[in-house]
Amino acid sequence: MSLSHLSLSHFRNIEALTLEPIDGINVIYGENGSGKTSLLEAIYFLSHGKSFRTPKHRSIITHHQEKFTIHGRKSLYNLSIPIGISKTLSGETELKIQGKSSRRVSELAQLMPVQVITPESYSLFFGGPKERRKFLDLGLFHVEQDFFYLWQSFNKVLKQRNALLKSKPKNYFDQIKFWDKEFVRLAEQINNLRIAYISRFKQQFFGKMCAELTLIRDLEISFYAGWKESESLADALEQSFERDSRQGFTNKGPHKADFSFSVAGNSVENTFSRGQLKLLLYALKVTQNSLIESETEKQSILLIDDLPSELGEDTKEKVGQLLSHCRSQIFISAIESESISAVVEPMQRELQMFHVKHGNLITR
Repeated sequence: MSLSHLSLSHFRNIEALTLEPIDGINVIYGENGSGKTSLLEAIYFLSHGKSFRTPKHRSIITHHQEKFTIHGRKSLYNLSIPIGISKTLSGETELKIQGKSSRRVSELAQLMPVQVITPESYSLFFGGPKERRKFLDLGLFHVEQDFFYLWQSFNKVLKQRNALLKSKPKNYFDQIKFWDKEFVRLAEQINNLRIAYISRFKQQFFGKMCAELTLIRDLEISFYAGWKESESLADALEQSFERDSRQGFTNKGPHKADFSFSVAGNSVENTFSRGQLKLLLYALKVTQNSLIESETEKQSILLIDDLPSELGEDTKEKVGQLLSHCRSQIFISAIESESISAVVEPMQRELQMFHVKHGNLITR
């Protein structure tokens, strides 16, 4: 199910633009400030209901306009599913799927699994655990039907527990004990889904990627549930209660989960070069998309912004080898179309070029 149509209006410097992408590789090139990254951002917004560049929606709306609008069409065989999202200066969001209004961005996200790689994506390694949980849970959201409901339910219980820790009403210890039973029940289900997904992820990752990148043959992926493996979560909450009460929030649980990458016991961020980390990042994103596609009927979308950034010619060829394993619909932005030839040639897929200038599509 690829994105066969994209149109947007009043989105950053793009007054109005329509794109008819292909199922394979779509290269969007143009000078800095031309609008090529904005096109990738619009695709991401159509899936996630937010930008990968800024949390401030007002800065996305074209100057002197009241709202931006993005329309897309997902095609599968003979089916065409129209989808759309718009956002006003006041923050009102309107979602539509097949002409019907929707309240939940998650419905758009289910239709369009989208991942993005930008020059800032190193946060997967150098950022906090939150960045790695987001990566992990994106995959779970698409392959495990119950995950989203469990995560929403858990967060409601977590907020209730934290509220009690902060307000400390009379007999709040007994109240927390009551909520802890539900906290543990939901947390253990989430943790079991995460462990099972990571196991499948490792199998796919090491099965496909090790043949391409010798640098990851000795790589280890470790998972931390958010509490010690040697103790139960119920015991961990009890032992952490005084600290939680003093700080006013819950220190143990799946909201504190993390996973890490290491070689011979040393973290990759302290061992790998910038180029090696870039290759590892591509390998992880390709594996995630491949896993989503193999376990669902969805076709993923991979957005790659400013692909030539920090890549030497030899590294570009290796990126191309990694992407050759990816059956996702791919959108790549670059200043010059020729700069990514070393990447796209090993992929042996249909290629379409789009030249963007001053927020407009230039036709040859």
